[in-house]
Amino acid sequence: MKFKITLSQTPMMPPIIRTIMLPITDTDKTYSLTYNLTENCNTTNKFIDLCSDALHTPTYQCGYNIYKEIDPDTYVFLLNRMNSIIETINTTDEVPSINKSLILNVGSRLAENSKLNKLHLYFERTIKDEKNYGSHISLLLEEINQIVHTLEGGPITQLDDGGFQASIRLASDKPHAYTIPLTDEDYGNFKTDHQWGDMLLDYYRVGKDLYNAATTNDITLVTTRGLCQQNTVHPAIFLECHAKPYEYDTDFYYKWCDTNNVRDYYDIDLPMFALGRVVLGKIDTTGTTQEEVIKELSKCSGITKVELVDE
Repeated sequence: MKFKITLSQTPMMPPIIRTIMLPITDTDKTYSLTYNLTENCNTTNKFIDLCSDALHTPTYQCGYNIYKEIDPDTYVFLLNRMNSIIETINTTDEVPSINKSLILNVGSRLAENSKLNKLHLYFERTIKDEKNYGSHISLLLEEINQIVHTLEGGPITQLDDGGFQASIRLASDKPHAYTIPLTDEDYGNFKTDHQWGDMLLDYYRVGKDLYNAATTNDITLVTTRGLCQQNTVHPAIFLECHAKPYEYDTDFYYKWCDTNNVRDYYDIDLPMFALGRVVLGKIDTTGTTQEEVIKELSKCSGITKVELVDE
């Protein structure tokens, strides 16, 4: 079984987040990625079943984010964009106001993770009542979430060659996609050694898991028992086509947990605290090369079709 994604190469500035109905057939130029799905993996089999359900209708919903390497100017743009969102939200009475102390320092190149943690907490609390807001407010809240995750790693000082990552969420004509609870066996499939070309089971909850809390030094989330560990299989994926794939720093993680007495609040030896993500598949480079894929992905700006291919 293969998983095929068709992307648009029509020049455009990709938005922070986009939800559309697919397929799109009137795109001038496209490029396709095909992934060989992991065989003999119970988690991948569940994913295939869920995707089959999401894609069984003539049209289906697709939410996606495309992450490309950002230069320092884009980093500053995102700082300003976050501040603009805060000001916009504070002019409406549809949602709670955001404390002005969380305005980001545009002149600084140090990641303000304390502020970003509080902004993410605002997103988590406010998005729970999403059904009560207009679509414009929901988009602003989603934008807060995405910008936080882009900024929390600090400023970009040197761009890698060919960085491309994307998250994709699928659903059919239902308001929400079906999910299947993760079992201990599924947690046993979590891997931390992600490579270029991996297709990963994406995170699918509002909130942070323990590793994300550690990397952002979010101690409060632990002491208030507010962690959200991954707990389902779902039709959502993360494409890892970055020149330097993300590496889990396990030494740092366990030292952070010990220093902050995390075991007083959570039994981190349980399967649900497994680090990493499930590798659902790997990119098929038959007839091409990694260099050619990188070149083509650099031109991609959106997604036009997603499909399961039974071969």
